[in-house]
Amino acid sequence: MLAGMTLSAQTIGTNNLYQKYRGQKGVVALYIPGFAVRLAANIADLDHEEDQLLRSIKSLRVLTIDDADRFEGVNFAREAKIKPGQGGFEILMEVSDDGEDVMILGKQKRGKLKDLLIIVGGDENVMVHIRGRLNADMIGSISEIAGLDGLKFTSQL
Repeated sequence: MLAGMTLSAQTIGTNNLYQKYRGQKGVVALYIPGFAVRLAANIADLDHEEDQLLRSIKSLRVLTIDDADRFEGVNFAREAKIKPGQGGFEILMEVSDDGEDVMILGKQKRGKLKDLLIIVGGDENVMVHIRGRLNADMIGSISEIAGLDGLKFTSQL
C-alpha cells in the first residue's frame, strides 16, 4: 500500500519536488504521519469539526521556501508539471495572476476526498499534500483553519 501511495505522488511530481528541496538551507520540509495527527487530536482542546478533521488525516506533507532570495525563479506549480487526470488527481481550482500560480487538486474515492494537494508557485512557493478521508465540510474547515478563502467553494462541490 505504501508503494502505491508513493507512486501516486510521484506521478504528479510532488514527491520529486519534495525530495529535490527538502534538507536545503532556506527550505522548510515537514512530514507528519497520521498517528501523530490523531495524537494531537487526543490532547488538544478542539471543537467537533476540528477533531473530526484531524482524525480523518492519514498524513500531511508540507514544503515551503522560507528564503526566497536563495531560490529566485523557482515556481513549485510549474515545476510539478501537473496535468488534469494525472495520477487520478483532478483540478479543483487553478489561478494564475501576475507571476503567482495556485493549484488545488483532489483525488476522490467513494464520495470522499482521499488526497488534497495545494501548490503555490511564484514569489511564494508552498506545497501541502493531505492524505485522508475528507468530506466537503472538512475541506471548509481546512480553509478556515489555514486562512485559505479560495477553498470555501469546494465544500459545495
